[in-house]
Amino acid sequence: MTDTKNAPAINSAIAVANWFIGKNREEPSGLTHLKLQKMLYFAQGWHLAYFNVPLFEDPIEAWKYGPVIRSVYRALNGRPKSEDLTDLIEGYVLHGADYTAWGIPVMTSRDDDTDEFMRFIWKSYSKMEAWKLVSISHAKNSPWDKVANSVANRLAATDNQWYGEYYDLVIPVELMRFYFKWLLERAS
Repeated sequence: MTDTKNAPAINSAIAVANWFIGKNREEPSGLTHLKLQKMLYFAQGWHLAYFNVPLFEDPIEAWKYGPVIRSVYRALNGRPKSEDLTDLIEGYVLHGADYTAWGIPVMTSRDDDTDEFMRFIWKSYSKMEAWKLVSISHAKNSPWDKVANSVANRLAATDNQWYGEYYDLVIPVELMRFYFKWLLERAS
């Protein structure tokens, strides 16, 4: 396999989400919006650890219930929280202050390793309940923990209230790469 360390991500998070939704059609796993968000987080983290490049280009943010990709959240917002996702979701493009649907993105594989990788992620996480994945993503010193809690602690120190769902707190790709590589080394 070629060194892809500096290669750009070639997918959107919605395209990767659609891969998981398509897989859920074949092998039902109770794929809810919450579970999908966490599976995207783990897919991005492990892809960074194994291949040194992001799987998708969208930033991951630290929200109240863990890592969230805003574009996927926006595309699924309004659906029932417990819905088992089987319908592919549309991508959106920002035009001024409005979002316009532009079709259903499909994941592009860089090589056979990507296909095998996605099957590995599905096998590893699809049978877990959403709240178990939330718990894992909230582990002490995880990327979500470091970002969400560092901001919450700074706000608490200044007597400010912490409102909302932790919007706009991007989890840096390098923090994810470091953490998931560390997990990989510990498992070896």
